[in-house]
Amino acid sequence: MNETIRKVDDQRHVRAELLFADPSGEAPSVLIPKSDEGTVRRGGLDHREVLIASGRDIADTFDVDKEGFSFLTGASTVENFEDEAEVERVYYPEIKKIVADATGAAEVEIFDHTIRVTDPNTGYRRPASHAHNDYTETSGPKRLRDMIGDERADAWSKDRIVQINVWRPIAEPVLQMPLAILDASSTEPSDLIETTITNERQNGRVGQIYSVAHRDGQRWFYFPEMTTREAILIKGYDSLKDGRARFTPHSAFVHPETPEGAPPRRSIEVRTFARVST
Repeated sequence: MNETIRKVDDQRHVRAELLFADPSGEAPSVLIPKSDEGTVRRGGLDHREVLIASGRDIADTFDVDKEGFSFLTGASTVENFEDEAEVERVYYPEIKKIVADATGAAEVEIFDHTIRVTDPNTGYRRPASHAHNDYTETSGPKRLRDMIGDERADAWSKDRIVQINVWRPIAEPVLQMPLAILDASSTEPSDLIETTITNERQNGRVGQIYSVAHRDGQRWFYFPEMTTREAILIKGYDSLKDGRARFTPHSAFVHPETPEGAPPRRSIEVRTFARVST
């Protein structure tokens, strides 16, 4: 067990099931359908119960360049996160500042945001409940190039490129399906399994993510009962290969002590790329 976990006497540590990839089975793939039936996962799947430690008491120790994620406190001025125009007008500038402050970036580009709700009776996507990283060694740079075009991507490639997601609850507290994050410093390259993802909501766009194979020694964390004043920065890709965190897998999970009748989880994630001078 991680020394940090051993030293923190936090009764909110839990053991819960996560969905991993089975590297000995069929190659995994993911389909995001147009309908609201939820993400469809195919291929070899491996259900494992793992320790997911509460990061509450050590929240200020996490760093996007070491563990691959960090925890922030600070309210947004957005009044209605379901108003896309307000999110783009008010929240996007807030996110750009957050990411720039965290990375030292000279430029930050936002390419989309997603609201997720556990209630299947809404039109929103449900939480992604499989251990995954949003980008791979190949798909990270490709997504940037698709977003900003070849000329700007060539200019950006002369510097360090960092992909950051900012995850925030938009209803509180989070009692259903909290977010588990894998400490990137506890991963090995062999843990990451290339996975094809087809998004029917984006005209069948085909991309690539990493699924995660379970291995003893991986360290998972979550932050119990998050509020709208809190957010998590998650690094999905880093172009530098100097020992810092580059990929940070994560997954929603069913907390074994979820109260009966707990309100649906509602959250927003904003996806960004940052250009950091080297």
